[in-house]
Amino acid sequence: MANEKQKTYWSKVGGPKWVGLGGAMEARLAPVSDLLIQHAALQPGETVLDIGCGAGLTSLAAAQAVGPNGHVLGVDISDTMLEAARALGTQANTANLTLTLGDAQTDEFSPPANVLISRFGVMFFEDPIAAFANLRRSTAPGARMVLTAWAPLSANEHWRKPLELVETLVGPGAPRIPHAPGPLAFDEPDYVSTLLREAGWQNGTVRAVEVNLHGVSLDEEARVACFMGPSGALLEEKQASPEQREAARQAIRAALPSYTTTTPDGGVHLPATLHLITATAS
Repeated sequence: MANEKQKTYWSKVGGPKWVGLGGAMEARLAPVSDLLIQHAALQPGETVLDIGCGAGLTSLAAAQAVGPNGHVLGVDISDTMLEAARALGTQANTANLTLTLGDAQTDEFSPPANVLISRFGVMFFEDPIAAFANLRRSTAPGARMVLTAWAPLSANEHWRKPLELVETLVGPGAPRIPHAPGPLAFDEPDYVSTLLREAGWQNGTVRAVEVNLHGVSLDEEARVACFMGPSGALLEEKQASPEQREAARQAIRAALPSYTTTTPDGGVHLPATLHLITATAS
């Protein structure tokens, strides 16, 4: 696979973390999934390719939208994430959903898709131009693509504040390489528009959209921040001790009320900003 590093990471590190959080990540990203499906405007009978389908929630929603005469192919590079997706697909008994291990940067997919979707799955390509050019070859003429990616760190306090707190405890991490594969690879709209154009896509747009992520509770969000996102990655990079991790959790827990809203049921709304990316195939 062209994305061997990402395959290893999401199968051995990121995927087990995600699954190990017991549905917390899918719950918090449910508003993003809803936004993606809404803007994809899927029609009955369409063929959909879900890139980086992860635990399968977006693929399942797409399968429901296109109905029994449509079809959804969910593709992910991580066997760990696909195992969770397949369990979900089996439970839902969805006949028009296929889940497969693959690399969207190099593999061919058929039949040609009418719609390509991805919830945060395209930010991890080693060569995004090659990946998007390859994906275009797996589409029907005039196919549309709807993606979400993270906006800059400065627009996402739910990431920025925990990262600052962790940096205070363990020091800053290695300098970030702009556009390197990872959550912030597509944080610059002009860069994204350019790579889509160079990959042969037309009418590319990148629009910042604000959403409220859904946290289970303040305590759970503090725990999640120590495993996922930039703060979790920094703790991993620094090989933080259990004592440092606990100090980070307590500091994040104390800060959470300053940038979140608690819901009547005890949940948490975390304001976030993402990039909604759209384009059409020639």
